[in-house]
This record gives sequence, structure tokens and C-alpha cells, in this order.
Amino acid sequence: MLFTTRSAFACTTLLSLAVASFAATERAQTVPPSAVASVITLDPVHSMVIFRIQHLGAGFFYGRFNEVTGSANWKLDDSVAPTFDVTAEVSKVDTGSAKLDGNLQGPNFFNQAEFPTLSFRSTGAKKLGDRHYTLTGDLTLRGMTKPVEVDCTITGIGSAPGGQKVGFECVFAINRADFGMKWGIDAPKGALGSEVKLTIALEGDVAKAKE
Repeated sequence: MLFTTRSAFACTTLLSLAVASFAATERAQTVPPSAVASVITLDPVHSMVIFRIQHLGAGFFYGRFNEVTGSANWKLDDSVAPTFDVTAEVSKVDTGSAKLDGNLQGPNFFNQAEFPTLSFRSTGAKKLGDRHYTLTGDLTLRGMTKPVEVDCTITGIGSAPGGQKVGFECVFAINRADFGMKWGIDAPKGALGSEVKLTIALEGDVAKAKE
């Protein structure tokens, strides 16, 4: 009789644990899709990094990196901040002048031979308003990784034949000397400014939910 009672108790306990485990699994599987951030694959044709620097203490000189790649994660209801992992190829720098492009790819500036890419990866965020955040992240340039603070705006959610698209604009400034690009600051003095303003303009495709 004692054996039977213990066996029944053990069976009841195991049954309770199995039911609890099943219920937990069911809850995990029925989390609404809106609770999960959407994966947004960047569209390299409509994504770019634009940079601006002062030339000879006079006008501002602009250039861009074409065909930016990477991804973003963001809940389309704006309940959480976006996250980014973005890479640009130094070979895609574009100033409208082949000579200037070559200079920028050389050792005085981006040094493509040793450091063929630059990247930004976000690490944190603070919400400022609807679809507007201050992001913290790591910028890797010329093999050096340094923290940066970025003003980020979700510029819109649109639709295309292939599905939804999302746009972002992230703006920040760096001192290029911090990344070893000192040419034109002291020698030749004043040829180029030390501050570089960067705009990361992104558009990406929202991954379709698995059925």
C-alpha cells in the first residue's frame, strides 16, 4: 500500500510538472508578433553614409560611401529603440572626383589597403520623442573602435511590391584626428577641418514573418 501511495504521488507530481512545462511552452510560442522587433535588411541602393568637412577654412566639402550594407532591428510600433549593425566599404567612397577618391582611400585618410571597411554598431538608446532617439554605439574606423553618440530619427514606414520598407537618418560628428587622420590639420595647417559630420541615411526591407 505504501508503494502504491508513493507511486501515485510521484505520478501526480510528474504530471503537474509536465502540464506547467507545456503551458510555459505555449505561452512562449503565442507571444504576439508585435512584441518582437522586426529585422530590417538594408537596401544598398538606397542607403549611404554622407560626410562633410570644411575645406581651407571656407566652404564645406561633401562626399559619400555608396552601397552601405547591414541590418537594423526595430519594433514598428515604436515601443523600443532601433538597433543597427552597418558597414561601408572604403572602395565605395565617392566625391565626384576620381583623384580625390584615391586620396581618401590612401594612407593619409581611410587607408583602404589596411582597413577596407568602416562600421557602426549601436549599443544603447534614449528616447527623445516619437520615432526619435539618442543612440550610443561603437564606430570602427581605420581599425580603431571608439564610442559615439548619434541622433537618430525614423524617417518613415512605406510599402513596396516586396513588402514594407523603413527609413532611418542618424547624424553625429567626430574629430578625425582621434582616428589617426591628421593630414591637413597642422600640416599643411588649416587645409581641412578636424571635425567631420556624418549622416547615415538608411532604407531597408522588413523581413516577412514566417508562416
